Amino acid sequence: MASPLQGMIKMEAVLIKAKSISSAWSQLIYEIYKKGEEHKPDYKTTTKRVHATIYIEDVNNNQVNQAVPFGENLIKKYKEELTEEYAEWYISLPEDDKRKFDYCYAKQLFRYGETAYNTLSANVANLRPGSRRHVGVLWENEIHIPKFEDQPCWIAYKIELLDEKQARLYILYRSWDAFGGFPANIPAIVEGVKKVFKEQNLPYEIESLIATGWDTHIYEADLQAVEKIFKTNDICPLCKCIAPKHSFIQTTKGKACPLCKKNM
Repeated sequence: MASPLQGMIKMEAVLIKAKSISSAWSQLIYEIYKKGEEHKPDYKTTTKRVHATIYIEDVNNNQVNQAVPFGENLIKKYKEELTEEYAEWYISLPEDDKRKFDYCYAKQLFRYGETAYNTLSANVANLRPGSRRHVGVLWENEIHIPKFEDQPCWIAYKIELLDEKQARLYILYRSWDAFGGFPANIPAIVEGVKKVFKEQNLPYEIESLIATGWDTHIYEADLQAVEKIFKTNDICPLCKCIAPKHSFIQTTKGKACPLCKKNM
């Protein structure tokens, strides 16, 4: 007898290596657009999805691609919300305040739990090279599983101190909006961790970032916007960032976007 799983589309697993956040986002939406599995979650919003692991070499430069669907101001605002100050303001609000929402990452990063390493500040203060225990969990089974939706998408992080100065940041998503979420939340998370390093007078720098999304997707409502991007843009073979097709220049190394040409 045939298995009920026969004939089902298998989820594509992608590994992306990128020099920058801009490059990582460019490659990710291209991979989902070309290879993603159509998925219908139980809340009826269709997506195209992959399982993605993304390694980013440099998180500080070239953070925002020109094709991102919103401007720098929104990213700046999001960066300001992933701070301890925002967490303090948030928990000071009355429970019935309309500015409160189902989950607040700043609150969970800085005020969640009572054990020593359950907050981002405590994890950073206790960092030491070689330790693999500096993990924070933003998911609570007893609270989030009974909910039908509006659970945290970002569910865990780890900070690994590689030597006396360089740290690597790991991020885990159970569900991840690649088109509209990624380009705002990755720069904000990076900025939040860097701010804690600075506030605690620690010399650490984020050497690299590895993010994994179990269900990394583009919503059906955004697919037309992605299709429009790739009608007039392409991925630069050198930096792997989205750039306008008409702007590519032929070089001795092949086709290159203007930024790559400038840096040659």
